[in-house]
Amino acid sequence: MERSPAVMWTWLLGAGLVLVFCITTSTAFPRPPQLIGCVFIHRANVTCRWEPGDTPTTKYTLQVQKISRSAKKTFTCTTHETTCTIELNGSTSRIEFCITVTAHSGSESFSSHPRCQPGRTEVMLPPAILNNVTEVRGSPQCLNVTWSRVSSDFPVSNNEIEQGNLNSQIEITVTKQLDFQIRNVTMEGYSVLVCQLRPDTEYIIRLRHRYRGPASPWSMWSKALQGRTAEDAPSAAPEFWRQVKQNHRNGWRLVSLLWKPLPHFLANGKIIFYNVTCQTESTPILSDHGSCKYLHHLSTSCSLLLPAGRSFCTLTASTSAGASPKSKISLHGSSETEPPSPSHITATPLNDSSLEVRWVALTDASVSSYVVEWFAVREKNSSTLHWEKLNRSRTSLVITEGLKPMERYAVSVRAVYGERGAGKNTTLYTYTRQGTPSAGIDVKVQQISGGMVELTWSPVPVELLRGFLRNYTLYYRTRDQPARSVFVPGHARSYTLQNLSPGNYAIFMQANTETGAGETGTMANVHIRSEEISVVMYVVVPLVLTILALILMACLAQHGIVKEKLCKDIPDPSNSSLSHWAPKTTLESMNPLVLPEKPAVKYSEVIVLGELENSSLDQDHSYQGVCNLRTYSSLRSPLDISRSGKTLTRRSATDLSPCCSDYSSVMLSRPLQNTPRPLLHLSCDQYNWQTANVNDVKLQLGGASEPSQSQPKDEHKTSHHFLQHHQIPASFSDLSSISSSAVLPSHTTEISSLKHPFSQSSFNSLLQSNNFRQPTDSSDNFTTSFSQFLPSIFVDFSYCPVECDPYISSTI
Repeated sequence: MERSPAVMWTWLLGAGLVLVFCITTSTAFPRPPQLIGCVFIHRANVTCRWEPGDTPTTKYTLQVQKISRSAKKTFTCTTHETTCTIELNGSTSRIEFCITVTAHSGSESFSSHPRCQPGRTEVMLPPAILNNVTEVRGSPQCLNVTWSRVSSDFPVSNNEIEQGNLNSQIEITVTKQLDFQIRNVTMEGYSVLVCQLRPDTEYIIRLRHRYRGPASPWSMWSKALQGRTAEDAPSAAPEFWRQVKQNHRNGWRLVSLLWKPLPHFLANGKIIFYNVTCQTESTPILSDHGSCKYLHHLSTSCSLLLPAGRSFCTLTASTSAGASPKSKISLHGSSETEPPSPSHITATPLNDSSLEVRWVALTDASVSSYVVEWFAVREKNSSTLHWEKLNRSRTSLVITEGLKPMERYAVSVRAVYGERGAGKNTTLYTYTRQGTPSAGIDVKVQQISGGMVELTWSPVPVELLRGFLRNYTLYYRTRDQPARSVFVPGHARSYTLQNLSPGNYAIFMQANTETGAGETGTMANVHIRSEEISVVMYVVVPLVLTILALILMACLAQHGIVKEKLCKDIPDPSNSSLSHWAPKTTLESMNPLVLPEKPAVKYSEVIVLGELENSSLDQDHSYQGVCNLRTYSSLRSPLDISRSGKTLTRRSATDLSPCCSDYSSVMLSRPLQNTPRPLLHLSCDQYNWQTANVNDVKLQLGGASEPSQSQPKDEHKTSHHFLQHHQIPASFSDLSSISSSAVLPSHTTEISSLKHPFSQSSFNSLLQSNNFRQPTDSSDNFTTSFSQFLPSIFVDFSYCPVECDPYISSTI
């Protein structure tokens, strides 16, 4: 235990002495500069670089000593930098050189350890000379690069080159592209094969070398040289699509086949021609190729007729090296149902020249791809159909091809079901950016009718609409009134302005989109005249009145038909058994029939006045006749009233309102010397039988005033039967027209009215005719004349609507 402290102290003392020695040594011997490397230029110079030492240095000296068999020669260079170049005065780099760097610090100098090696170890070879870059037959992906050197300037011999002592690099750049690639190649001669290139592609080639390992720097790049690889058959099939343009009656379809040119990196050369073949399930190859028979390298579509059944078409593109793989599409039969299309399709504008189309993918596993179609909607000129085929995992596409602002596009998405073909089409319309219509509307006046103006117009072409049409604004104004406007729906093609006041109107229209109103169209001038408004009164009102008149006539005709139907079967009393019964009674033996008075009974009376000329005939109007007389009555006066010594006064009959007379007659027999003016007033509506004065009755026969002297009983009987069987249909209005010649003094004359109502005027015309006249003789003359020859006058009141008592005797 006692030795341990002594040993520890010994080790500590030794470590301290070593540390002191190191510090003293480092202070006494600073680190010299370190040589990094040198670059020899064959027969020209050498450039070296170094790192400075630990001591502050004022300058450096580079010393290069050439060691040869004949003699040694030293080349020096002094500088304040850490690099310096020394001219070798034509010395070759094949010999050995020793290089040293010395740092000067005040009076002291510190030198690096000398480095001795052949100059070629660090020689920079001169640039290679590219002679040619050519394609390789049968190898469209390779280029053959040949180069050469100047032997006097290149310190590597041919044997060394063939032995592979050169390291080489080739820079490859595709023409018109900025990207390049550098490949390391083993150079075993003056030719090298560069592969893994694209067919039919032009490249720019550069070459550089170095001697052996990494100690030798790379030479400068050779001058560039271009070369093109050989063509190859297309490596992919063209994208193929179809568009059914028209269906014919027999089921054949005009189909346009579309394809996209292969990009150059897939075409592997220049496409010489395309080949299209179509077939059906029953026909191997269709003979009618339409415009698809000869297709040059610039063709991108063709059209042909395909039958109604399922069809298949293939497309290949060919270069000088061969044909591409086949691209195939299937077309459904005209009667087949197409599979469903994707749902929830949206098109969102990103900017003025791009749209993002999105859709929801279908879950059907047979869906192989999706096809997005779009084209500009135009009316005057046809547009190009753009389309893009995507794999089944895609659910969106940003389209930029052919898009411009303020132009309408139809965008659709279809699903392709492999061999089954494409599904249904779902289309939507969109704009990248909307604007206002650039054209106005030409308004045309179709018709002017009164205050109504009918206007028509043609819609703005869709390419000039520049947005979705919302409605139209129709303006019309006059000089005295401000402009008034009417909004018209966008789908309308005509409009009628109504209730316009007379005046001059200026009419014009504007189309409105979501952005705003467009340009104003041409103005139509309309003049509304006042007479144009009244033409309605001239045309419509007479037409309405005419229709009303026709309706009234129809109603009246219908009333007459109804009346005829209801009244045609009224029985004729002349056909009854009582028509042959004629009791023999005289006027003197007749007793007045007195009937008990009944409530609400009205009387009709006939007053025969004898000598009472001065009696007032109009003072009693209390007796009113009532219509509907149905009794068969006969009034006879065969007796001489003067010998009876009586004067006939009023005689009343009961009211006959319950009965309606069908036949009535009055027979008066007296000498017809002087016909009195009857004072009997009847009315069909209100038959008031007033007092009648009979002074003289004289029948004028053919102007003769003398009646016959006798009248046999047979004649009375004959007349009676004649009245029963021969009723003359005549109204009371016809009685006024009976002349005196119709009444013979020796025969009984009958005047009848059948089944027709008559008016008071008709009856008055009968009684007040010229056949009767007021007598002026005295009462004695009247009595004498009245007792003479009494021809009978029969007046038939068959259908006079006068109500009479059926119990009154038919003979007075």
